[in-house]
Amino acid sequence: GCFYSGDVNADPDSFAALSLCGGLSGGFSLDGAEYSISPGGPPGGRGDPVERTHVISRRRVANSTGWVVRGPPRRARRFSSVPRFLEALVVADASMAAAHGDDLEHYLLTLMAVVARLYRHPSLRNPVSVVVVGVVVTGEAPRGPRVSGNAALTLRDFCSWQRKLNRQSDRHPDHWDTAMLFTQQDLCGATTCDTLGMADVGTVCDPQRSCSVVEDDGLPTAFTAAHELGHVFNMPHDNVKACRDVFGTLQDHMMSPTLVQVDGGRPWSACSAAILTDFLDRGHGDCLLDRPQKHLSLPAGPPGSAYNLQRQCRLAFGPASRPCPFTPPCSKLWCTGSARGQAVCQTRHFPWADGTGCGGGRVCYRGTCIAKNSTSRPKVQVNGRWGPWGPYGGCSRSCGGGVQLARRECDNPAPENGGKYCHGLRLKYRSCSLRPCPDTGKSFRKQQCEEFNGLKLNTTRLGSSVTWVPKYSGVAPEDQCKLICRANGTGYFYVLAPKVVDGTPCSPDTPSLCIQGRCIKAGCDGRLNSRKKFDKCGVCGGNNQGCKKVSGRFAKPIRGYNFVVTLPVGAANVDIRQRGYRGMSSDENYLAVKDCRGHYLLNGGYVVSAAERDLLVRGGLMRYSGTSPAVETLRAVAPLQEPLTVELLSVGGMTPPRVRYTFYV
Repeated sequence: GCFYSGDVNADPDSFAALSLCGGLSGGFSLDGAEYSISPGGPPGGRGDPVERTHVISRRRVANSTGWVVRGPPRRARRFSSVPRFLEALVVADASMAAAHGDDLEHYLLTLMAVVARLYRHPSLRNPVSVVVVGVVVTGEAPRGPRVSGNAALTLRDFCSWQRKLNRQSDRHPDHWDTAMLFTQQDLCGATTCDTLGMADVGTVCDPQRSCSVVEDDGLPTAFTAAHELGHVFNMPHDNVKACRDVFGTLQDHMMSPTLVQVDGGRPWSACSAAILTDFLDRGHGDCLLDRPQKHLSLPAGPPGSAYNLQRQCRLAFGPASRPCPFTPPCSKLWCTGSARGQAVCQTRHFPWADGTGCGGGRVCYRGTCIAKNSTSRPKVQVNGRWGPWGPYGGCSRSCGGGVQLARRECDNPAPENGGKYCHGLRLKYRSCSLRPCPDTGKSFRKQQCEEFNGLKLNTTRLGSSVTWVPKYSGVAPEDQCKLICRANGTGYFYVLAPKVVDGTPCSPDTPSLCIQGRCIKAGCDGRLNSRKKFDKCGVCGGNNQGCKKVSGRFAKPIRGYNFVVTLPVGAANVDIRQRGYRGMSSDENYLAVKDCRGHYLLNGGYVVSAAERDLLVRGGLMRYSGTSPAVETLRAVAPLQEPLTVELLSVGGMTPPRVRYTFYV
């Protein structure tokens, strides 16, 4: 084929797409810059078109409409606090239009103003700005999404509906990052109708699923909306085991499973802040880096200044509801209603809205009645500043190249009154324990997989004696720092831990290391920020002069297993290819590998693997393509620490094979 894609020098943050037809053309991105490649010689020139002169030029990035992209790069610096902007589309269904009439847009923007203030609070420990890029009022289906009491179905239909309307390019001025549907429909979950909202978890940059549905419940609906957005930002409920194990019991925060009251001084729990930080540090919020080019203004005043106590009761409990008399001001909103024909007072335990008058020229603030002038005077915004770096912690490994971490907090001072959260690095790291580990024949990742030996994972497909080995082939670059292990002898694999231990190599054929779930560049000497690389001889920091290239081919087999080549100890950059024939599903020739004891590691016993496989050998890893591709390949980058024999299994019609091999030794 003509077309190839991959990365640049195994850099996980790079990308390359090239065509070899009629000369080398295409492009690649590296270190945040984009480059294009085009043939430089005249068309139709003699010789191999790939060997002609080519022009490489750096490309200026612009979108298809011609306006230049502004703002920060599309990938945030790792472990940094950077401004992020959640561009939200606010959608109201017909029931909302009927209930709120001409005040609908103002009401929705009032709710979103509260949401925006909550996300600017320093307890979130991240600078997130929620902006509204549009308000849409829909009719009944088919023009609008189908809304029913089934919250899950409503969410699914709304997500599909908004996806069709959204602009595909995140850089388009009319694009939104998330869509929020507000409805007066009573939403029901799987077992009860106490559900006030629903959203999928961790979907903020997924155009198909970054959406939420919220049941209108009066001004406290703002807290429901912020809660559902928290799920979109990957935050679980505060009572999940992962939160309890680390942070203990958490109460009165935005991600409580039941929103009864929220601590106004610290609306976000430490668990929510930590999970959001980790989520963003792993690159899942990079769609939020572009600054919005246009957005709607949100009301600046507190919601109680626009909606008095009477309107708050009507919004929460219906047009006939009124404030209950003789109730203490501000702490809880008590409103009239009826039950079994009797007049009752009812509450949802939320306080009166901030800014609600509470008598004597005083107003409510965080559930307390205070002097009005203390809230009406403009408060001085205090921008946050970083405190000093903390000490480096312990080394993550005792040998083999570990990592030490140091952190700093935005508390010198902490932001106040809507001031900006700190920007810049929040975590730094350095190498430690670089001496080699004793040679046990097991990689550090394999040791982590083996800690789960015997774990059956509630499945009948695995026996009680299951052993786990690392899985490398088929793992996406963004998942390399998860502990993905395969049940040995099977094709079943699982994520056994969300992160490998810091200092674990991202893969056997790159020196880059995992830190806090992200793949960070390191030199072949195991040092972070080192520029040392393996040369083609497999020598760290070498000059390609200490070895020779060995190459050959094999084309005349006999039926059965045929010797092709022995890969000696020290063989590096091994590349073996068996090229099939166009139009043939199989040429019945298959690569095989056995160790120095004669045991087959690959395709022995006349049984071949159609799927890609990892061969764990001393010194690293060999990647096998499987027999399915037209070109069957076997590759290894690091120098082998044991000799291996490569064979060719020929069966069937004995189609002549086309095997080529190269390595350096």
